[in-house]
Amino acid sequence: MTKLNALLFRFLPNEAHYGFFEKATRELADAGDDVKAAVGPLAAALNDWFATETANLVWYRKSTLTAGIAAARQRLNGALVGLSAQVNAARYSILPGVAAAAGRLRIMLKNYGSVTRKPYQQEIGASTAILSHLSGDFAADVQTAGVADRVAEIGDALAEFAGLMEQRDARMLDKPQLGFPETRRGIENIWRQIVTRVNAGAELDLSPGFAAFVNAVNPRIDSFNSEFHRVRHNIAAARIADIGLQPYTGYPCTPLPEVWYTTPKGTVKLELGRDFSLTYKHNVNAGNAECTIHGKGAFRGRKTVTFFIAVVSD
Repeated sequence: MTKLNALLFRFLPNEAHYGFFEKATRELADAGDDVKAAVGPLAAALNDWFATETANLVWYRKSTLTAGIAAARQRLNGALVGLSAQVNAARYSILPGVAAAAGRLRIMLKNYGSVTRKPYQQEIGASTAILSHLSGDFAADVQTAGVADRVAEIGDALAEFAGLMEQRDARMLDKPQLGFPETRRGIENIWRQIVTRVNAGAELDLSPGFAAFVNAVNPRIDSFNSEFHRVRHNIAAARIADIGLQPYTGYPCTPLPEVWYTTPKGTVKLELGRDFSLTYKHNVNAGNAECTIHGKGAFRGRKTVTFFIAVVSD
């Protein structure tokens, strides 16, 4: 019997839910006139609900944006700490000119205090001011002390960090009135009504268009059901890239690890928030710290890796 298969809604993460109905609305738009006539108002309502889900997805992707912000800030902090360490080492150069240049740079940097311990916006402001000095009135000292590459690294990391913060602030103004739970229920209710009408048309053999629509959508349903219900990969088998040395700041250190998973179709990089979440232990004081990767979506289980927090002297 030709009919639409049941979609296992409850197993679909938000991203997958959105992905399926993005494809379903396209199939409805391409369906024959007979199918459109049977589901007309329902298809229009589904499109309206889907627009709401699109707005929700844009909003809730801020979690991914937040992870990017944390990673960009970590890179900026590392560049700033690295600059401080290089400048401090250059002060002891046997070349008087190098030592003098490093001494002036160190005084300038100390005037801004511990930049990496400031709140996000204050850190951006202080880092921008430091970069302005390094590229302006201290440019000659930067070259003499041999820290030009580190200054360029700071510039790149700061641009990324500040840009992501601007995106986050802009998105804070666009929070949808309906959240994902309400939106999902609305979409699923409309979809069930569409399924009933399409299956009736297919079973009664009203026209070839109903069977064509069923045959186009069923492989998509089976694909999503298989990926998010039957197949559950164990994240313990994932490869976690080494987490480099982290500078001690007095605040929780939360580096973002790169997580890779190998399947018969190839190796893919997993995404924070969609495929896994993170927790940390012993990540404030100097010494060994732990990061645990917890599977989400199509992944289960967990895997713990260690990294080291070190005190970098001024």
